[in-house]
Amino acid sequence: MPPGALLGLVAIDLVVTIGLAGDILRHVQNQALNGQDFLSGWHLVLYGGVLAVGLWLGLAALRLGPGVVWGEARFATIGFLTLSFGGVADSAWHAAYGTEAAIEALVSPPHLVVFVGLSLLLLAPLRALWVSDRRELGPIETACVVLPVVSALLVASLFTGYLSPLTGGMDLGSGNIEPLVGASYSEYDLVRGLGIVLWSSVLLVVPWSLVLDRFRLFSGFALVSMGALGLPPLVVAGSTARASFFGFLAFGVVIEVAARYHGRRPAWLRLLVGAAAPAALWSVYLSVVGADGQLRWSQAQWGGIIVLSAIWGAVAAAIATRQPTPARPARVEPG
Repeated sequence: MPPGALLGLVAIDLVVTIGLAGDILRHVQNQALNGQDFLSGWHLVLYGGVLAVGLWLGLAALRLGPGVVWGEARFATIGFLTLSFGGVADSAWHAAYGTEAAIEALVSPPHLVVFVGLSLLLLAPLRALWVSDRRELGPIETACVVLPVVSALLVASLFTGYLSPLTGGMDLGSGNIEPLVGASYSEYDLVRGLGIVLWSSVLLVVPWSLVLDRFRLFSGFALVSMGALGLPPLVVAGSTARASFFGFLAFGVVIEVAARYHGRRPAWLRLLVGAAAPAALWSVYLSVVGADGQLRWSQAQWGGIIVLSAIWGAVAAAIATRQPTPARPARVEPG
């Protein structure tokens, strides 16, 4: 599939992502939503983007042949159908049970169906390049790999906002500002912080390990994309989220260095990158929290989460990039 067509799909996906993110935040922050607003506001952005995906699939079928819809664009087709079904289910859910508010919006069955559909749609350009013969990527192809990964990570972090590094220090509209990881003495906050560290390490390491194992990316995209991932909370929460922003940048630096070694990375180097990237993220994050005078955890606690993130990152990288064991040749019995 031409890179220009994939870049067009990436642009449409970004519109759908913005629409869904705006709608979920509206649900989370507003406790008294009107159930009759299905075709207004962020829903129009979301489903306008979905309609654009349908048009993109139609044009792709006309220009490249009908087979592309279930071939290279398979993820886009399945994502489009899943999103459409999720939209109908969401409308019926609102009519039957009312509009979800706060955490309900993150676990509502129709919203989760929409999440699955959007995830497939976001990863469609990456999947199209994955099944091609391309390994050395130019700037357009790299954008078609990196932007879907970052968008999918952002959406996954949004839907797992109860256990996401992007929410630390942000007011979700309930009158309770979530403490930054490491900024509270409470054992509950410590336990939740440990969960955030482990979840975010796996969530970030797995897709980047797969991408680095498959492609040689154009220089600079990994670093910029990780910085972009940390921008939304910085815009919403201001300086309280700068620790996350700088942490993501540190993660991006490690990925950028690792990207220079595509095709020459032995297994031990894959494990090293998987360990170093999240360890860099949390080391910088905690350093910024400490510099702001907010670090409340003991040396054992903050040192432990850096080591834990490295361990889980290495395990995630090992599983994600594990090569299949070659089959042994059949033994031929004499005689």
